[in-house]
Amino acid sequence: MPAVLLAALFALAALAALVGLALVDIRTVPPVSGTCALILTIAALAVAVLR
Repeated sequence: MPAVLLAALFALAALAALVGLALVDIRTVPPVSGTCALILTIAALAVAVLR
């Protein structure tokens, strides 16, 4: 259960960071969101392996 909670918190923090980035400079969101999607995928894989 703590790993799932940590993954959810990580996803919310990443989403909040993307929103903050969009408020500063909207042109940088697409490349950063691709990197963020990769990181979230790796985090989801890690949670699946740990469960």
